[in-house]
Amino acid sequence: MFRPGPVARTRIDRALRLLAVVYLIAIAIGVVAYKVAFAELVSIDPFFAVYGLVVATYILSRFAISLFYRPGRDHGIAPNVAIVVPAFNEEEAIGAGIASLLAQDYPVDRLELVVVDDGSTDGTAREIERARAAAPGGRDRVHAISFPRNRGKRAAMAAGIRATTAEIIAFVDSDSVLEPDALRTLVQRFADARVGAVCGHADVLNVRESLLTRMQAVRYFVAFRVVKAAESVFSAVTCCSGCFAAYRREAIAPHLQRWEHQRFLGADATFGDDRSLTNHVLRSWRVVYEANAVSRTIVPATLRRFLVQQVRWKRSWTRESLIVARFVWRKHPFAALATYLSVALPLVAPIAAARALVWLPAHGVSPLVYLLGVYAVALMYGLYYAARRQPDDALWIWGCAFVLFYLVVLVWQTYYAVLTATRTTWGTRPSTHGAAPATAVASAGGATERGR
Repeated sequence: MFRPGPVARTRIDRALRLLAVVYLIAIAIGVVAYKVAFAELVSIDPFFAVYGLVVATYILSRFAISLFYRPGRDHGIAPNVAIVVPAFNEEEAIGAGIASLLAQDYPVDRLELVVVDDGSTDGTAREIERARAAAPGGRDRVHAISFPRNRGKRAAMAAGIRATTAEIIAFVDSDSVLEPDALRTLVQRFADARVGAVCGHADVLNVRESLLTRMQAVRYFVAFRVVKAAESVFSAVTCCSGCFAAYRREAIAPHLQRWEHQRFLGADATFGDDRSLTNHVLRSWRVVYEANAVSRTIVPATLRRFLVQQVRWKRSWTRESLIVARFVWRKHPFAALATYLSVALPLVAPIAAARALVWLPAHGVSPLVYLLGVYAVALMYGLYYAARRQPDDALWIWGCAFVLFYLVVLVWQTYYAVLTATRTTWGTRPSTHGAAPATAVASAGGATERGR
């Protein structure tokens, strides 16, 4: 079997990337031309004409504005940083996560690592101790906090914040690992005194585990490199992912108590901690994205876990969208408009899909135009991934598949998530959070500490 050499492979890769870029531009031009040519549809079918125009404008604007995004430069700063890792029943992943944090290319005397075991019922505590014992420079490099019972991710994060006086607080999910230069790259953005939070880039760690993880790999890449990059152009990133993000202590300290004990319609807000904390900071500070600060995270590999995760995310999106809508108008007009559209379009999407796929066919109208629009969006996502990554690894095809998967499955979750937005269970793990009132970390019996 013929295998091209390094030079030939490089040429093939460049040719494929160029083809992907050309095809991507052609699709974008085609979408614009179609909308212009069929503007008269406004009088024939106002709903679809307006909906299609708004969706096309929003998606194309995200791609176009993201082209103006530039990663931050190295300012040579190394502020005192504390990395807080909340963990609950993560015995399989926590060891690798801690090892990646200990291997960060960052001055040891300016870096703290705080791992909070949120009352795990598996071997998480054992794995934390094992990682501490293997830590270069001694086990004291890892400050471990152990809750006797499960109190929830926010309580764990808040305990980590209170356990340190560091200027910058970084959060890393327990199932994520960082590239060696990720932290050093991320904190350079804090050279701008107006920046209150920085969101790192997240790739999928378990890419090849299942068809779902392949689809999510492309989805994550586009969500960060297009959507967050476009938001970052206006310093208005609306969600600093829990995979890897950092906050200026000054920006979060005034909100800590309210954020930790947030309630929504009378119920505890037990998830959506990242989007909620971002909202608190975004009110008064700049929030940006750093593409070169890379983390890799484990994503759901089975349909059930994935769907439960998506419902949970949509519930927190429902709550936090109501909050961000109150103040985002004070940001850059383009950023504000994009945020409002990102809230409105998912609410209208199920109506548009039902109308195109059920109601219109029942009245003898073909859904072909709607499906062609979906197909164009799917190709744009897949081709963008191919143009930016490795076009010959076939993953870009799964980016196209994800858009179709969204149409068939995920779009219908929206209203269910909105109607059940006050539910507090995670659904993917045996959390007992909520069984008893939460207490402050300093309360008697609230936590035990190892390492200090």
